[in-house]
Amino acid sequence: MPPASRTATNNSKKNTLITSPYFKHEKSVSVKASSNVHIKTTTFQVKAESNTVLPPVPDILDYDLRVLFVGINGGVTSSMRGHHFASPTNHFWPCLSASGLVDRKVTFEDDVLLPKSYGLGFTNLTPKVSRRASDLTIAEQLDNVPQLTEKIKEYRPKWVVFVGMGMYQIYSGRKKVGVGLQAETIPWKETGSSNIFVMPSTSGLVAAYHKKDKIK
Repeated sequence: MPPASRTATNNSKKNTLITSPYFKHEKSVSVKASSNVHIKTTTFQVKAESNTVLPPVPDILDYDLRVLFVGINGGVTSSMRGHHFASPTNHFWPCLSASGLVDRKVTFEDDVLLPKSYGLGFTNLTPKVSRRASDLTIAEQLDNVPQLTEKIKEYRPKWVVFVGMGMYQIYSGRKKVGVGLQAETIPWKETGSSNIFVMPSTSGLVAAYHKKDKIK
């Protein structure tokens, strides 16, 4: 994960949520969960393998975040609970708790509190819910790259952390991607840009990296 700093974010804009022009079928609603924190919901819904219609996991965004974590998409458990990385087999929250980015143990239920408390936000590359990330096609992921870039340009996080190397390969268009700080940045609409950090997927299905390596 990127260098730890516990200074809470200071916001320069309030109560504003962008809807990307790249996705005309999306209808977004801003819900004020806590001061200046936006939860983005959408009418886009998908069918899980059980044919049950499940909503996407809502974005948790704020302006000028220290870190914006980007997952590949929401899983069934995350969709049903309405929180990011909510599966009990996912290592994300134990890793975050041990990373130094927060000073207490946090769980998926804390995700909506973290923008205000620690300057940490959450989104996914693809809104479609699936049981496994491998159920997504490359085309489905590529279709959502413009929307993700639009969010980053608008909300101006200092760091964007992609939770998964394969996802960043698709986002960047590069065949070879390593873990850690990337050479490229994402320019904002005005002056400034977001640094990019890639970490291994925290899914319990990914056995190539141990939890201690994911914390790094």
